[in-house]
Amino acid sequence: MKQQHISRFPKELILGIGTLLLPLFGGLVWWVWQTQTFFQVEQQTVAPTISPQVEIPIPSARLQPTELQPQAYWLQIVNNKIQLVPQTTHSQPDNSSELVLKSVLNNLFQGSPNSELTTTIPAGTRLLSMRVTEAGIYVDLSREFSQGGGTTSMIYRVAQVLYTVTSLDYQAKVFLSVESQPLDEDHPLGGEGLILRHPLTRQEFTEDFSLS
Repeated sequence: MKQQHISRFPKELILGIGTLLLPLFGGLVWWVWQTQTFFQVEQQTVAPTISPQVEIPIPSARLQPTELQPQAYWLQIVNNKIQLVPQTTHSQPDNSSELVLKSVLNNLFQGSPNSELTTTIPAGTRLLSMRVTEAGIYVDLSREFSQGGGTTSMIYRVAQVLYTVTSLDYQAKVFLSVESQPLDEDHPLGGEGLILRHPLTRQEFTEDFSLS
C-alpha cells in the first residue's frame, strides 16, 4: 500500500505544476502574438516619409540687343581710279534689317559726308520703296536716278546702291527698279542704255563691269 502512494505522488505533482504553468504559457503565447500583430499593423499603416523636392528657379538669360552695322558705299579717286569706299554706320539695337537699310540708303541720297568722298547718284533721287524678302531685296527709286551722266557715272551709281543694300548680306539678290519699272535687258537705265541684269548680285555686277 505504501508503494502505491509513492508512485501516485509524482503524477499529481506534475499535473499540479502543469495546471499552474498552462495559463502562464498561454498568456505568453497570446502576448507574443499580439506584439507581432501590432508591429505588422504599424508597418502597414505608417506611410513612408517623402522629402519634398525643392525646385531652384533658374534665371532666364537676357539676350543682348543686336546692333546691325550696314555700310554706305561712296566713291573716291585713288591713283586716278574710281574706287568704292564703304563707310560703316550704326543703327538702333533690335531694328529690322529692312529699316536699317532704308535709313542708310536715304542718308546716301543726301550727298557726300566730306570732301574726300563723292557720289554719282543724281541730286533729288529718292527711295520710293524697299522690301527685304527671302527671294531678295526690292528697291524702287525715283526717276532722278536715271537722269544725267554717262555710262561710267551710271555704272557707279548702280554700284553704290547695290553694295549699300547688300552690306548686311553680300550674297543677296537686288531687284532694282525706277518708278516701279524693273531695270533689265528690255528696260535699260537712262539714255545711255545701261543694260542690267535682273536681279543684280555683287559678283555678277563686278564681272560685268570690271569693278576693282
